[in-house]
Amino acid sequence: MRHIMIAAAGALVLATSGAAAESYNLSLSGASPGGLWSRIGRGVDAAIAAAYPGSTITYQTSSGGLANIGLVSRGKVPMGMVIDGELVLASAGKAPFKAPIKNLRVLIRAYSPDARFQAQHAFINRAFAKRHGISSFKDIAAKKIALRVAINRRGNLDSDIGRLVLKHAGLPLATIRANGGRVVYAASREITSLMLDRRLDMTVYGIAYNHPRVRELSRGLDVTMLQIPMPVAAAVASETGGKTCVFKAAEYKFIDQDTNSVCTGAVIVVNEKMDEKLAYNLAKGIVTQIEKYKTAHRLIKKVTTPQTLAEPGVIPFHPGAAKYLREAGLLK
Repeated sequence: MRHIMIAAAGALVLATSGAAAESYNLSLSGASPGGLWSRIGRGVDAAIAAAYPGSTITYQTSSGGLANIGLVSRGKVPMGMVIDGELVLASAGKAPFKAPIKNLRVLIRAYSPDARFQAQHAFINRAFAKRHGISSFKDIAAKKIALRVAINRRGNLDSDIGRLVLKHAGLPLATIRANGGRVVYAASREITSLMLDRRLDMTVYGIAYNHPRVRELSRGLDVTMLQIPMPVAAAVASETGGKTCVFKAAEYKFIDQDTNSVCTGAVIVVNEKMDEKLAYNLAKGIVTQIEKYKTAHRLIKKVTTPQTLAEPGVIPFHPGAAKYLREAGLLK
């Protein structure tokens, strides 16, 4: 797999002479180095290099999707990765955005919510649940139990989703505190540690299916997952641009029934002013070289198809990308 440089460079489009196809030198703004998005950056680079020899897609670090929205909108980078829910906020001009951002378009979907890369896991210490007679969110609310619960860090969309799950399930954060409980904001590593140390009773955090943190927690603590009622999951998904999703009972040893969740996906966005031919060729390169793209990650390989790459997002596809996807029979 080709090495991807981490840089803060902009983009330069180069065209070769003669009968050779175009080659591209572009940057893709993601998040931190070494995470899922950097792997997706490598997959995009591999696909575009295979489709257009001599091309390089350089992965650029940033603070994440919210930052990438601003970078692409202002023309600082040609491509950026963004979570669907972040585009909901940007399109509506909701915090942290001061006004609606309307000049972004989708180039291709990086991964579908169905991949369950970002899925809400409502873990509860089984001993705590048994002691208090808890089998549902409703029990916690009705009994006004003093609950020590964690959600993802502030400024992270998964934190907002976790908060909304609790709210729609009858446990807004203010109520948890009023009942004598405590709300902790933390990264998944810290949440796992706090749960294992019995300093938390419950967590509602967004994390990938069968993530190492999930395995670590379930090995070190007897936990179960509370069912997120489908109306709650549907309401949260609607608000955040996600989808309802399900963990089958056979997929996790600590659940004995199919369990609802809320999952969200991510897209690669470009500025609406991107040249139509460039957007067309980039979308075509990723789709036609999908096997190269799928080298990014084991779950990407498992769930990605041409159809998932063309799955619509919160905002429209760029006209150039849409033209190719229609020609390929992937978009109506």
